[in-house]
Amino acid sequence: MELTTWIDDDLASLRNRLANGVFSVIPSDRMGERIDEGGIAAVYVAWHMARHHDVAVNGVLRRVDEVLDEWAPRVGIEGDTWRGLAENEDHELVTQLDPEAVTQYLLAVIDHSRGWVADLDPAVLDQAPDPDGALRRIGTPEDRFDWLYSMWAGKPASFFLSWEAIGHGYNHLGELIATRNRMGLSPF
Repeated sequence: MELTTWIDDDLASLRNRLANGVFSVIPSDRMGERIDEGGIAAVYVAWHMARHHDVAVNGVLRRVDEVLDEWAPRVGIEGDTWRGLAENEDHELVTQLDPEAVTQYLLAVIDHSRGWVADLDPAVLDQAPDPDGALRRIGTPEDRFDWLYSMWAGKPASFFLSWEAIGHGYNHLGELIATRNRMGLSPF
C-alpha cells in the first residue's frame, strides 16, 4: 500500500466516524451541552479539531488559505481565529458558534486534506515547515500558547499530518463518542 493511500484511508475513516457516528447522532441543538457537570461541549471539541487540523495542514504545511476563510461567517466567528486551539473550552465562543456549520466545517477541512493528499509527494513530509509563521498569521498569542509554539517547533512536516490531522483527530473522536454516549445517545 502506498503511503498516500494509507493517509487518505485514515482521513476517510475519521470523517466517516465523525459524520455517521457522532454528528448524525447528536442533535445540533444539544452540541452546546456540557455533560458531567462541566464537561466540554461537543461543538467546542469539533471546533478545536477543525482549527488544529486547518492551521496545521493548510497554514503550516501547505502555506495556503485555511478552509475557515470560506466558513467563518457560517460558523459564527469574526477575527481571533486562534480561539479554539486551546484544549480548555472557550465558553464565550461556544455560545457564538453555529453547531451545524462547525460540524460541516470540520468535515470540509478533512475533505480538503484528502484532496491534497491524493497528489502529495511523500518527500514533502521530510521538510521542516515554519509553524510560527502560521500561528502568528492568525494572531495566536505567544504568551498564552507558548506550549503550542514549542510543541510545533522544529517538527518535520510529517508530524503535522500524522498527529494534528490524524492522531489528534482520532483522539478527539474518542472524546466525542464518549460525550455522545454520556448524553444517552449511543446507537449500540
